[in-house]
Amino acid sequence: MFGGAGGNKFDMLKQMKKMRSQVKTMEKELAGLNFVGISKNKLLSVTLDGKFQMKSIQIEDELIEKKDKNLLEKSIQEAYTKALQDAQAGAAKQMQAMGGFPGLGI
Repeated sequence: MFGGAGGNKFDMLKQMKKMRSQVKTMEKELAGLNFVGISKNKLLSVTLDGKFQMKSIQIEDELIEKKDKNLLEKSIQEAYTKALQDAQAGAAKQMQAMGGFPGLGI
């Protein structure tokens, strides 16, 4: 009764359930990671978690005192880009460490 094509459906459902569990575990792991990007002038930093959500921005008083909007914008962009690159690399590394998703080629 459960052999043949029907058996494959149950195997597929088991595999999908396992993958869903892996995804939830990975999301929790990634949310716990922090990646800090620092602007080239070292006056601003951005912290992202492993799910690429911004956790904080820290601006040194010296940057605020300069009252230079363009410099502030550039510093935010630099720090965010660096944090995002590190978070992407860290997330990929974490996924590999957890075995990835073999069925998806990840």
